[in-house]
Amino acid sequence: MDLILFLDETHSGATYLAAAIAAQTGRLQQAFDLFSIVIDREPDNATYFASLGALLMTMGDNGGAVWALEKSVGLDPDLAIAHSNLSGVLQKVSRHGLAMSHAQQAIALDPACVGAHINLGCSQKSLGQLTDAIRSFDRALALQPLNVIAYSNRLFAKLYAEAIPAADYVSDARMFGTRFADPLLRLRPFAKDRDPERRLRIGLVSGDLCTHAVARFIEPFLEHLDRSSMDVYAYMTHAHEDDVSRRLSTMLDGWRNISGLDDDAAADLIEADAIDVLVDLSGHSSGHRLLLFARKPAPVQVTWIGHPATTGLRAIDYRLTDAVHDLPGVSEDLHTETVWRLPGVSATYQARGDIPAVRGRPPFEDNGYVTFGVLNRFEKISDLALETWAGILHTLPDARLFMVVADVGESDILAQVEERLARAGLPLDRIRLHPRVSTGYFELYHQIDIALDSFPYNGGTTSCDTLYMGVPFVALQGASAVARTGVAVLTAVGLEELAAETPEAYAACALSLARDPDRLREVRSGLRERMIASPLMDHARLAAHVGEAFRTMWRRWVDASRAA
Repeated sequence: MDLILFLDETHSGATYLAAAIAAQTGRLQQAFDLFSIVIDREPDNATYFASLGALLMTMGDNGGAVWALEKSVGLDPDLAIAHSNLSGVLQKVSRHGLAMSHAQQAIALDPACVGAHINLGCSQKSLGQLTDAIRSFDRALALQPLNVIAYSNRLFAKLYAEAIPAADYVSDARMFGTRFADPLLRLRPFAKDRDPERRLRIGLVSGDLCTHAVARFIEPFLEHLDRSSMDVYAYMTHAHEDDVSRRLSTMLDGWRNISGLDDDAAADLIEADAIDVLVDLSGHSSGHRLLLFARKPAPVQVTWIGHPATTGLRAIDYRLTDAVHDLPGVSEDLHTETVWRLPGVSATYQARGDIPAVRGRPPFEDNGYVTFGVLNRFEKISDLALETWAGILHTLPDARLFMVVADVGESDILAQVEERLARAGLPLDRIRLHPRVSTGYFELYHQIDIALDSFPYNGGTTSCDTLYMGVPFVALQGASAVARTGVAVLTAVGLEELAAETPEAYAACALSLARDPDRLREVRSGLRERMIASPLMDHARLAAHVGEAFRTMWRRWVDASRAA
Protein backbone atom coordinates (compact mmCIF):
# COMPACT_ATOMS: atom_id res chain seq x y z
CA MET A 1 0.00 0.00 0.00
CA ASP A 2 2.77 2.45 0.93
CA LEU A 3 4.55 1.66 -2.39
CA ILE A 4 1.38 2.41 -4.39
CA LEU A 5 0.96 5.75 -2.59
CA PHE A 6 4.64 6.56 -3.15
CA LEU A 7 4.38 5.90 -6.89
CA ASP A 8 0.98 7.55 -7.33
CA GLU A 9 -0.23 9.75 -4.52
CA THR A 10 -3.60 10.09 -6.28
CA HIS A 11 -4.32 6.37 -6.18
CA SER A 12 -7.79 6.41 -4.58
CA GLY A 13 -7.93 2.70 -3.83
CA ALA A 14 -4.72 2.80 -1.82
CA THR A 15 -5.79 5.96 0.00
CA TYR A 16 -9.13 4.35 0.85
CA LEU A 17 -7.37 1.24 2.18
CA ALA A 18 -5.09 3.43 4.30
CA ALA A 19 -8.15 5.20 5.69
CA ALA A 20 -9.81 1.89 6.55
CA ILE A 21 -6.70 0.66 8.35
CA ALA A 22 -6.42 3.93 10.26
CA ALA A 23 -10.06 3.60 11.35
CA GLN A 24 -9.55 0.00 12.50
CA THR A 25 -6.50 0.95 14.57
CA GLY A 26 -8.11 3.91 16.33
CA ARG A 27 -6.47 6.74 14.35
CA LEU A 28 -9.82 8.34 13.68
CA GLN A 29 -8.80 11.83 12.62
CA GLN A 30 -6.30 10.42 10.15
CA ALA A 31 -9.00 8.10 8.80
CA PHE A 32 -11.39 11.04 8.44
CA ASP A 33 -8.79 13.06 6.54
CA LEU A 34 -8.05 10.19 4.16
CA PHE A 35 -11.72 9.38 3.54
CA SER A 36 -12.27 13.08 2.81
CA ILE A 37 -9.48 13.00 0.24
CA VAL A 38 -10.87 10.01 -1.66
CA ILE A 39 -14.40 11.45 -1.60
CA ASP A 40 -13.06 14.69 -3.02
CA ARG A 41 -11.48 12.68 -5.84
CA GLU A 42 -14.50 10.43 -6.44
CA PRO A 43 -17.61 12.23 -5.15
CA ASP A 44 -19.93 9.66 -6.75
CA ASN A 45 -18.47 6.64 -4.95
CA ALA A 46 -21.16 5.27 -2.62
CA THR A 47 -18.74 2.94 -0.81
CA TYR A 48 -16.53 5.85 0.23
CA PHE A 49 -19.49 7.70 1.73
CA ALA A 50 -20.65 4.52 3.50
CA SER A 51 -17.23 4.11 5.13
CA LEU A 52 -17.13 7.79 6.09
CA GLY A 53 -20.57 7.41 7.70
CA ALA A 54 -19.44 4.42 9.75
CA LEU A 55 -16.37 6.37 10.88
CA LEU A 56 -18.40 9.43 11.87
CA MET A 57 -20.68 7.21 13.92
CA THR A 58 -17.62 5.91 15.78
CA MET A 59 -16.45 9.51 16.30
CA GLY A 60 -19.80 10.41 17.85
CA ASP A 61 -20.90 12.71 15.01
CA ASN A 62 -24.31 11.15 14.46
CA GLY A 63 -25.60 14.03 12.36
CA GLY A 64 -22.61 13.78 10.04
CA ALA A 65 -23.00 9.99 9.88
CA VAL A 66 -26.64 10.29 8.85
CA TRP A 67 -25.69 12.75 6.11
CA ALA A 68 -22.88 10.55 4.75
CA LEU A 69 -24.92 7.35 4.81
CA GLU A 70 -27.96 8.99 3.23
CA LYS A 71 -25.60 10.26 0.52
CA SER A 72 -24.30 6.71 0.07
CA VAL A 73 -27.73 5.09 -0.38
CA GLY A 74 -28.71 7.95 -2.66
CA LEU A 75 -25.74 7.17 -4.91
CA ASP A 76 -26.29 3.40 -4.72
CA PRO A 77 -29.68 2.27 -3.36
CA ASP A 78 -28.51 -1.35 -3.61
CA LEU A 79 -25.60 -1.00 -1.16
CA ALA A 80 -26.77 -3.18 1.72
CA ILE A 81 -24.03 -2.20 4.19
CA ALA A 82 -24.92 1.48 3.81
CA HIS A 83 -28.58 0.78 4.61
CA SER A 84 -27.51 -1.33 7.60
CA ASN A 85 -25.18 1.32 9.00
CA LEU A 86 -27.75 4.04 8.38
CA SER A 87 -30.18 1.96 10.44
CA GLY A 88 -27.64 1.83 13.26
CA VAL A 89 -27.06 5.58 13.44
CA LEU A 90 -30.77 6.43 13.08
CA GLN A 91 -31.39 4.40 16.23
CA LYS A 92 -28.91 6.61 18.07
CA VAL A 93 -30.98 9.69 17.22
CA SER A 94 -34.27 7.92 18.15
CA ARG A 95 -35.62 7.65 14.61
CA HIS A 96 -36.55 4.03 15.11
CA GLY A 97 -39.18 3.73 12.39
CA LEU A 98 -36.79 4.89 9.67
CA ALA A 99 -34.04 2.77 11.22
CA MET A 100 -36.25 -0.30 10.90
CA SER A 101 -37.02 0.52 7.28
CA HIS A 102 -33.34 0.75 6.31
CA ALA A 103 -32.50 -2.47 8.16
CA GLN A 104 -35.27 -4.24 6.26
CA GLN A 105 -33.95 -2.83 2.96
CA ALA A 106 -30.47 -4.10 3.83
CA ILE A 107 -31.83 -7.58 4.55
CA ALA A 108 -33.82 -7.60 1.30
CA LEU A 109 -30.63 -6.75 -0.60
CA ASP A 110 -28.41 -9.13 1.38
CA PRO A 111 -30.19 -11.66 3.62
CA ALA A 112 -26.80 -12.67 5.06
CA CYS A 113 -26.02 -9.14 6.35
CA VAL A 114 -25.63 -9.92 10.05
CA GLY A 115 -25.43 -6.28 11.11
CA ALA A 116 -28.76 -5.54 9.44
CA HIS A 117 -30.51 -8.28 11.43
CA ILE A 118 -28.97 -6.90 14.64
CA ASN A 119 -30.01 -3.34 13.80
CA LEU A 120 -33.51 -4.49 12.92
CA GLY A 121 -33.73 -6.25 16.29
CA CYS A 122 -32.54 -3.14 18.12
CA SER A 123 -35.20 -1.01 16.40
CA GLN A 124 -37.89 -3.56 17.17
CA LYS A 125 -36.80 -3.63 20.81
CA SER A 126 -36.96 0.16 21.06
CA LEU A 127 -40.51 0.08 19.69
CA GLY A 128 -41.58 -2.57 22.21
CA GLN A 129 -41.71 -5.40 19.68
CA LEU A 130 -39.70 -7.73 21.87
CA THR A 131 -40.73 -11.07 20.36
CA ASP A 132 -39.78 -9.82 16.90
CA ALA A 133 -36.54 -8.37 18.26
CA ILE A 134 -35.47 -11.68 19.79
CA ARG A 135 -36.32 -13.40 16.51
CA SER A 136 -34.08 -10.94 14.60
CA PHE A 137 -31.19 -11.54 16.99
CA ASP A 138 -31.72 -15.29 16.55
CA ARG A 139 -31.44 -14.86 12.77
CA ALA A 140 -28.18 -12.96 13.22
CA LEU A 141 -26.82 -15.75 15.41
CA ALA A 142 -27.93 -18.39 12.92
CA LEU A 143 -25.78 -16.60 10.34
CA GLN A 144 -22.89 -15.94 12.73
CA PRO A 145 -23.10 -18.08 15.89
CA LEU A 146 -20.19 -16.32 17.62
CA ASN A 147 -21.48 -12.77 17.18
CA VAL A 148 -21.14 -11.24 20.64
CA ILE A 149 -23.19 -8.14 19.81
CA ALA A 150 -26.17 -10.21 18.66
CA TYR A 151 -26.02 -12.43 21.74
CA SER A 152 -25.76 -9.52 24.18
CA ASN A 153 -28.64 -7.70 22.50
CA ARG A 154 -30.76 -10.84 22.73
CA LEU A 155 -29.98 -11.07 26.43
CA PHE A 156 -31.05 -7.46 26.97
CA ALA A 157 -34.27 -8.04 25.04
CA LYS A 158 -35.02 -11.03 27.24
CA LEU A 159 -34.70 -8.84 30.32
CA TYR A 160 -37.44 -6.57 28.93
CA ALA A 161 -39.80 -9.36 27.86
CA GLU A 162 -42.55 -10.14 30.37
CA ALA A 163 -43.12 -13.64 29.01
CA ILE A 164 -39.52 -14.75 29.65
CA PRO A 165 -38.79 -15.79 33.26
CA ALA A 166 -35.59 -14.76 35.01
CA ALA A 167 -34.34 -18.34 34.99
CA ASP A 168 -34.49 -18.39 31.17
CA TYR A 169 -32.38 -15.26 31.00
CA VAL A 170 -29.87 -16.69 33.48
CA SER A 171 -29.55 -19.92 31.49
CA ASP A 172 -28.88 -17.90 28.34
CA ALA A 173 -26.35 -15.67 30.13
CA ARG A 174 -24.48 -18.72 31.42
CA MET A 175 -24.41 -20.11 27.90
CA PHE A 176 -22.83 -16.80 26.79
CA GLY A 177 -20.15 -17.30 29.41
CA THR A 178 -19.53 -20.91 28.40
CA ARG A 179 -19.47 -20.21 24.66
CA PHE A 180 -17.64 -16.88 24.50
CA ALA A 181 -15.80 -16.23 27.75
CA ASP A 182 -14.57 -19.47 29.32
CA PRO A 183 -12.17 -20.40 26.47
CA LEU A 184 -10.40 -17.02 26.90
CA LEU A 185 -9.49 -17.35 30.58
CA ARG A 186 -5.83 -16.65 31.26
CA LEU A 187 -4.47 -19.18 33.73
CA ARG A 188 -1.31 -17.55 35.02
CA PRO A 189 -0.37 -16.25 38.45
CA PHE A 190 -0.52 -12.56 39.27
CA ALA A 191 2.76 -10.91 40.27
CA LYS A 192 1.14 -8.99 43.10
CA ASP A 193 2.19 -7.62 46.45
CA ARG A 194 -0.22 -9.58 48.62
CA ASP A 195 -0.34 -7.07 51.47
CA PRO A 196 -4.08 -6.92 52.29
CA GLU A 197 -3.85 -3.31 53.47
CA ARG A 198 -1.62 -1.79 50.80
CA ARG A 199 -2.71 0.93 48.40
CA LEU A 200 -5.07 -0.52 45.78
CA ARG A 201 -5.50 0.19 42.10
CA ILE A 202 -9.11 0.22 40.92
CA GLY A 203 -9.99 0.09 37.21
CA LEU A 204 -13.35 1.15 35.72
CA VAL A 205 -14.28 -0.20 32.27
CA SER A 206 -17.16 1.45 30.41
CA GLY A 207 -18.27 3.03 27.16
CA ASP A 208 -20.53 5.39 29.12
CA LEU A 209 -17.93 7.67 30.69
CA CYS A 210 -19.47 10.56 28.78
CA THR A 211 -22.89 12.24 28.59
CA HIS A 212 -24.80 9.18 29.73
CA ALA A 213 -26.85 8.13 32.75
CA VAL A 214 -24.04 5.89 34.04
CA ALA A 215 -21.71 8.89 34.33
CA ARG A 216 -24.27 10.64 36.52
CA PHE A 217 -23.94 7.80 39.03
CA ILE A 218 -20.17 7.36 38.74
CA GLU A 219 -19.16 11.03 39.04
CA PRO A 220 -20.41 11.58 42.61
CA PHE A 221 -18.86 8.26 43.62
CA LEU A 222 -15.48 9.42 42.32
CA GLU A 223 -15.86 12.79 44.02
CA HIS A 224 -16.41 11.20 47.42
CA LEU A 225 -14.27 8.06 47.31
CA ASP A 226 -11.48 8.14 49.88
CA ARG A 227 -8.37 8.21 47.70
CA SER A 228 -5.91 7.98 50.56
CA SER A 229 -5.61 4.24 49.99
CA MET A 230 -6.79 3.79 46.38
CA ASP A 231 -5.85 4.94 42.89
CA VAL A 232 -8.56 4.84 40.23
CA TYR A 233 -8.03 4.32 36.51
CA ALA A 234 -10.66 4.47 33.76
CA TYR A 235 -10.73 2.42 30.55
CA MET A 236 -13.09 4.09 28.08
CA THR A 237 -14.37 1.68 25.43
CA HIS A 238 -15.89 4.21 22.99
CA ALA A 239 -13.70 6.37 20.79
CA HIS A 240 -15.87 9.46 21.20
CA GLU A 241 -15.22 11.52 24.32
CA ASP A 242 -16.99 14.71 25.37
CA ASP A 243 -16.96 17.37 28.08
CA VAL A 244 -18.19 14.86 30.68
CA SER A 245 -15.34 12.50 29.71
CA ARG A 246 -12.83 15.30 30.11
CA ARG A 247 -14.26 16.28 33.49
CA LEU A 248 -14.16 12.67 34.71
CA SER A 249 -10.59 12.26 33.50
CA THR A 250 -9.44 15.05 35.83
CA MET A 251 -10.82 13.09 38.79
CA LEU A 252 -8.80 9.97 38.01
CA ASP A 253 -5.23 8.79 38.39
CA GLY A 254 -5.22 7.45 34.84
CA TRP A 255 -7.46 7.64 31.76
CA ARG A 256 -7.07 5.14 28.94
CA ASN A 257 -9.16 5.02 25.79
CA ILE A 258 -9.07 1.36 24.74
CA SER A 259 -11.49 1.63 21.80
CA GLY A 260 -8.64 1.00 19.36
CA LEU A 261 -7.27 -2.00 21.24
CA ASP A 262 -8.45 -5.58 20.85
CA ASP A 263 -9.29 -7.51 24.00
CA ASP A 264 -5.87 -9.14 24.31
CA ALA A 265 -4.05 -5.81 24.03
CA ALA A 266 -6.48 -4.12 26.44
CA ALA A 267 -6.02 -6.94 28.95
CA ASP A 268 -2.24 -6.58 28.65
CA LEU A 269 -2.57 -2.82 29.31
CA ILE A 270 -4.66 -3.42 32.43
CA GLU A 271 -2.15 -5.96 33.71
CA ALA A 272 0.68 -3.51 33.00
CA ASP A 273 -1.23 -0.89 35.01
CA ALA A 274 -1.26 -3.42 37.89
CA ILE A 275 -5.00 -3.11 38.47
CA ASP A 276 -6.14 -5.00 41.56
CA VAL A 277 -9.94 -4.61 41.28
CA LEU A 278 -11.40 -4.26 37.79
CA VAL A 279 -14.99 -3.00 37.59
CA ASP A 280 -17.37 -3.54 34.67
CA LEU A 281 -19.94 -0.73 34.34
CA SER A 282 -21.71 -2.04 31.23
CA GLY A 283 -22.81 -5.65 31.57
CA HIS A 284 -24.30 -6.57 28.19
CA SER A 285 -25.12 -2.98 27.21
CA SER A 286 -23.66 -1.11 24.24
CA GLY A 287 -19.89 -0.81 24.13
CA HIS A 288 -19.24 -3.56 26.67
CA ARG A 289 -15.91 -5.36 26.78
CA LEU A 290 -16.93 -8.47 28.67
CA LEU A 291 -14.48 -10.58 26.71
CA LEU A 292 -11.73 -8.40 28.11
CA PHE A 293 -12.91 -9.46 31.58
CA ALA A 294 -13.01 -13.06 30.35
CA ARG A 295 -9.22 -12.92 30.08
CA LYS A 296 -9.03 -12.13 33.82
CA PRO A 297 -6.50 -9.26 33.68
CA ALA A 298 -7.09 -8.38 37.35
CA PRO A 299 -7.28 -10.70 40.36
CA VAL A 300 -10.62 -9.28 41.52
CA GLN A 301 -13.34 -8.48 38.98
CA VAL A 302 -16.71 -6.87 39.71
CA THR A 303 -19.79 -5.83 37.72
CA TRP A 304 -21.76 -2.81 38.92
CA ILE A 305 -24.46 -0.31 37.82
CA GLY A 306 -24.63 -0.88 34.05
CA HIS A 307 -26.67 -4.09 33.91
CA PRO A 308 -29.33 -5.27 36.41
CA ALA A 309 -28.58 -8.98 36.09
CA THR A 310 -25.80 -11.53 35.85
CA THR A 311 -23.25 -11.20 33.05
CA GLY A 312 -22.92 -14.99 32.87
CA LEU A 313 -19.12 -14.78 33.22
CA ARG A 314 -17.39 -16.94 35.79
CA ALA A 315 -14.34 -14.70 35.38
CA ILE A 316 -16.29 -11.88 37.08
CA ASP A 317 -16.18 -12.58 40.79
CA TYR A 318 -18.86 -10.30 42.21
CA ARG A 319 -21.97 -8.33 41.31
CA LEU A 320 -22.29 -5.22 43.46
CA THR A 321 -25.90 -4.64 44.51
CA ASP A 322 -28.08 -4.20 47.63
CA ALA A 323 -30.60 -6.21 49.62
CA VAL A 324 -33.66 -4.51 48.11
CA HIS A 325 -32.69 -4.98 44.46
CA ASP A 326 -31.48 -8.53 45.06
CA LEU A 327 -33.38 -10.29 47.83
CA PRO A 328 -31.20 -12.49 50.08
CA GLY A 329 -31.86 -16.15 49.52
CA VAL A 330 -33.60 -15.46 46.21
CA SER A 331 -31.15 -13.94 43.75
CA GLU A 332 -28.09 -16.11 44.43
CA ASP A 333 -29.30 -18.75 41.99
CA LEU A 334 -29.73 -16.07 39.32
CA HIS A 335 -26.01 -15.24 39.16
CA THR A 336 -22.71 -16.73 38.10
CA GLU A 337 -21.07 -13.99 40.18
CA THR A 338 -21.16 -13.88 43.97
CA VAL A 339 -23.87 -11.41 44.98
CA TRP A 340 -22.28 -8.66 47.08
CA ARG A 341 -24.90 -6.58 48.86
CA LEU A 342 -23.91 -3.15 50.10
CA PRO A 343 -25.41 -2.17 53.49
CA GLY A 344 -27.37 0.73 51.97
CA VAL A 345 -28.23 1.65 48.39
CA SER A 346 -26.03 0.38 45.54
CA ALA A 347 -25.89 3.66 43.62
CA THR A 348 -26.57 7.32 44.30
CA TYR A 349 -28.16 9.93 42.06
CA GLN A 350 -26.71 13.22 40.90
CA ALA A 351 -29.10 15.74 39.35
CA ARG A 352 -28.07 17.46 36.16
CA GLY A 353 -26.95 21.05 36.48
CA ASP A 354 -29.68 22.42 34.22
CA ILE A 355 -32.59 20.89 36.11
CA PRO A 356 -35.52 23.30 36.65
CA ALA A 357 -37.39 24.03 39.85
CA VAL A 358 -40.25 21.83 41.01
CA ARG A 359 -43.68 23.00 39.89
CA GLY A 360 -45.29 25.00 42.68
CA ARG A 361 -48.84 23.65 42.26
CA PRO A 362 -49.78 20.13 41.21
CA PRO A 363 -51.21 20.10 37.66
CA PHE A 364 -54.60 18.82 38.88
CA GLU A 365 -55.11 22.11 40.73
CA ASP A 366 -55.26 23.92 37.38
CA ASN A 367 -56.57 21.16 35.11
CA GLY A 368 -59.39 19.87 37.26
CA TYR A 369 -58.29 16.26 36.67
CA VAL A 370 -55.36 14.05 37.55
CA THR A 371 -52.68 13.38 34.95
CA PHE A 372 -50.74 10.15 35.24
CA GLY A 373 -47.39 10.09 33.47
CA VAL A 374 -44.97 7.57 31.98
CA LEU A 375 -41.52 8.74 30.88
CA ASN A 376 -39.89 5.30 30.80
CA ARG A 377 -38.68 3.94 27.48
CA PHE A 378 -41.39 2.17 25.51
CA GLU A 379 -39.57 -1.17 25.39
CA LYS A 380 -39.81 -1.36 29.20
CA ILE A 381 -43.61 -1.30 29.12
CA SER A 382 -45.29 -4.71 29.07
CA ASP A 383 -48.77 -5.48 27.82
CA LEU A 384 -49.79 -6.23 31.41
CA ALA A 385 -48.62 -2.74 32.44
CA LEU A 386 -50.70 -1.18 29.66
CA GLU A 387 -53.73 -3.23 30.70
CA THR A 388 -53.25 -2.16 34.32
CA TRP A 389 -53.08 1.50 33.28
CA ALA A 390 -56.22 1.01 31.18
CA GLY A 391 -58.02 -0.26 34.27
CA ILE A 392 -56.91 2.82 36.22
CA LEU A 393 -58.20 5.19 33.54
CA HIS A 394 -61.51 3.35 33.19
CA THR A 395 -62.02 3.49 36.96
CA LEU A 396 -61.15 7.21 37.04
CA PRO A 397 -62.95 8.53 33.94
CA ASP A 398 -61.68 12.12 34.23
CA ALA A 399 -58.00 11.15 34.46
CA ARG A 400 -55.47 11.53 31.64
CA LEU A 401 -52.29 9.67 30.74
CA PHE A 402 -49.19 11.46 29.44
CA MET A 403 -46.62 9.18 27.76
CA VAL A 404 -43.24 9.82 26.18
CA VAL A 405 -42.58 7.52 23.22
CA ALA A 406 -39.71 7.89 20.78
CA ASP A 407 -40.54 8.61 17.15
CA VAL A 408 -44.31 9.11 17.58
CA GLY A 409 -43.96 12.08 15.26
CA GLU A 410 -43.77 9.53 12.43
CA SER A 411 -47.26 8.55 11.30
CA ASP A 412 -46.54 4.84 10.85
CA ILE A 413 -44.93 4.56 14.31
CA LEU A 414 -47.77 6.54 15.86
CA ALA A 415 -50.26 4.13 14.28
CA GLN A 416 -48.35 1.10 15.65
CA VAL A 417 -48.16 2.60 19.15
CA GLU A 418 -51.83 3.58 19.19
CA GLU A 419 -52.84 0.14 17.96
CA ARG A 420 -50.97 -1.48 20.84
CA LEU A 421 -52.46 0.94 23.39
CA ALA A 422 -55.99 0.38 22.05
CA ARG A 423 -55.50 -3.40 22.10
CA ALA A 424 -54.68 -3.09 25.82
CA GLY A 425 -57.93 -1.20 26.38
CA LEU A 426 -56.52 2.28 26.84
CA PRO A 427 -58.83 5.17 25.81
CA LEU A 428 -56.83 6.98 23.13
CA ASP A 429 -58.85 10.18 23.51
CA ARG A 430 -57.44 10.59 27.03
CA ILE A 431 -53.81 9.82 26.19
CA ARG A 432 -51.24 12.37 25.12
CA LEU A 433 -48.21 10.95 23.35
CA HIS A 434 -45.08 13.08 23.34
CA PRO A 435 -41.81 12.30 21.51
CA ARG A 436 -38.62 11.79 23.48
CA VAL A 437 -36.62 15.01 23.78
CA SER A 438 -33.04 15.89 24.67
CA THR A 439 -33.88 19.47 25.67
CA GLY A 440 -36.82 20.40 27.83
CA TYR A 441 -37.02 16.88 29.25
CA PHE A 442 -37.37 17.88 32.90
CA GLU A 443 -40.10 20.41 32.13
CA LEU A 444 -42.29 17.50 31.01
CA TYR A 445 -42.66 16.54 34.66
CA HIS A 446 -44.58 19.76 35.25
CA GLN A 447 -47.48 18.16 33.38
CA ILE A 448 -47.68 15.08 35.63
CA ASP A 449 -49.41 14.59 38.98
CA ILE A 450 -48.51 10.93 39.54
CA ALA A 451 -46.03 8.83 37.57
CA LEU A 452 -46.60 5.16 36.76
CA ASP A 453 -43.50 2.98 36.77
CA SER A 454 -43.07 0.43 33.99
CA PHE A 455 -42.93 -3.28 34.66
CA PRO A 456 -41.50 -5.86 34.56
CA TYR A 457 -38.49 -3.66 33.69
CA ASN A 458 -38.63 -0.71 36.08
CA GLY A 459 -37.28 2.76 35.50
CA GLY A 460 -33.85 3.55 36.91
CA THR A 461 -32.51 7.04 36.31
CA THR A 462 -36.03 8.05 35.26
CA SER A 463 -37.40 7.10 38.69
CA CYS A 464 -34.79 9.29 40.40
CA ASP A 465 -35.50 12.15 38.00
CA THR A 466 -39.21 11.78 38.75
CA LEU A 467 -38.82 12.16 42.50
CA TYR A 468 -36.32 14.99 42.13
CA MET A 469 -38.88 16.85 40.02
CA GLY A 470 -41.40 16.54 42.86
CA VAL A 471 -43.55 13.82 41.28
CA PRO A 472 -44.38 10.62 43.21
CA PHE A 473 -44.58 7.33 41.34
CA VAL A 474 -46.27 3.98 41.86
CA ALA A 475 -44.21 0.81 41.29
CA LEU A 476 -44.77 -2.94 41.08
CA GLN A 477 -42.40 -5.16 43.05
CA GLY A 478 -40.94 -8.09 41.14
CA ALA A 479 -38.63 -10.92 42.18
CA SER A 480 -35.38 -9.96 40.41
CA ALA A 481 -33.30 -6.77 40.26
CA VAL A 482 -34.67 -5.60 36.93
CA ALA A 483 -38.15 -5.55 38.48
CA ARG A 484 -37.16 -4.11 41.86
CA THR A 485 -35.58 -0.76 41.06
CA GLY A 486 -38.90 0.97 41.74
CA VAL A 487 -39.25 -0.45 45.24
CA ALA A 488 -35.55 0.21 45.91
CA VAL A 489 -35.86 3.90 45.01
CA LEU A 490 -39.14 4.34 46.91
CA THR A 491 -37.77 2.57 49.99
CA ALA A 492 -34.73 4.85 50.02
CA VAL A 493 -36.96 7.94 50.30
CA GLY A 494 -39.39 6.38 52.77
CA LEU A 495 -42.27 5.93 50.31
CA GLU A 496 -42.32 2.14 50.18
CA GLU A 497 -46.11 2.21 50.54
CA LEU A 498 -46.20 3.25 46.87
CA ALA A 499 -44.56 -0.06 45.85
CA ALA A 500 -47.26 -2.69 45.35
CA GLU A 501 -46.91 -6.47 45.26
CA THR A 502 -49.52 -7.25 42.58
CA PRO A 503 -50.87 -5.41 39.50
CA GLU A 504 -54.22 -5.10 41.28
CA ALA A 505 -52.58 -3.52 44.33
CA TYR A 506 -50.56 -1.25 41.98
CA ALA A 507 -53.79 0.03 40.41
CA ALA A 508 -55.43 0.45 43.82
CA CYS A 509 -52.42 2.43 45.07
CA ALA A 510 -52.50 4.77 42.08
CA LEU A 511 -56.27 5.27 42.40
CA SER A 512 -56.09 5.90 46.14
CA LEU A 513 -53.49 8.61 45.68
CA ALA A 514 -55.37 10.20 42.77
CA ARG A 515 -58.64 10.30 44.71
CA ASP A 516 -57.14 11.96 47.78
CA PRO A 517 -56.04 15.49 46.80
CA ASP A 518 -54.80 16.33 50.30
CA ARG A 519 -52.59 13.26 50.46
CA LEU A 520 -51.31 13.86 46.94
CA ARG A 521 -50.38 17.44 47.86
CA GLU A 522 -48.69 16.17 51.01
CA VAL A 523 -46.65 13.51 49.17
CA ARG A 524 -45.57 15.98 46.50
CA SER A 525 -44.68 18.71 48.97
CA GLY A 526 -40.97 18.78 49.73
CA LEU A 527 -40.31 15.67 47.65
CA ARG A 528 -37.10 17.10 46.17
CA GLU A 529 -35.82 17.97 49.63
CA ARG A 530 -36.76 14.48 50.79
CA MET A 531 -34.78 13.05 47.89
CA ILE A 532 -31.74 15.19 48.71
CA ALA A 533 -31.81 14.07 52.34
CA SER A 534 -32.20 10.38 51.43
CA PRO A 535 -29.54 7.68 50.97
CA LEU A 536 -30.04 8.13 47.21
CA MET A 537 -28.03 11.35 47.39
CA ASP A 538 -25.69 10.47 50.25
CA HIS A 539 -22.68 10.11 47.98
CA ALA A 540 -20.11 9.99 50.78
CA ARG A 541 -21.87 7.06 52.45
CA LEU A 542 -22.07 5.07 49.22
CA ALA A 543 -18.44 5.80 48.34
CA ALA A 544 -17.37 4.58 51.77
CA HIS A 545 -19.42 1.38 51.39
CA VAL A 546 -18.06 0.67 47.91
CA GLY A 547 -14.50 1.45 48.94
CA GLU A 548 -14.80 -0.95 51.88
CA ALA A 549 -16.31 -3.59 49.58
CA PHE A 550 -13.31 -3.33 47.23
CA ARG A 551 -10.93 -3.60 50.18
CA THR A 552 -12.71 -6.67 51.59
CA MET A 553 -12.80 -8.32 48.16
CA TRP A 554 -9.05 -7.74 47.90
CA ARG A 555 -8.45 -9.20 51.36
CA ARG A 556 -10.44 -12.30 50.41
CA TRP A 557 -8.36 -12.76 47.26
CA VAL A 558 -5.14 -12.38 49.24
CA ASP A 559 -6.29 -14.99 51.75
CA ALA A 560 -7.35 -17.39 48.99
CA SER A 561 -4.12 -16.93 47.01
CA ARG A 562 -2.00 -17.56 50.09
CA ALA A 563 -3.95 -20.72 50.87
CA ALA A 564 -3.64 -22.05 47.31
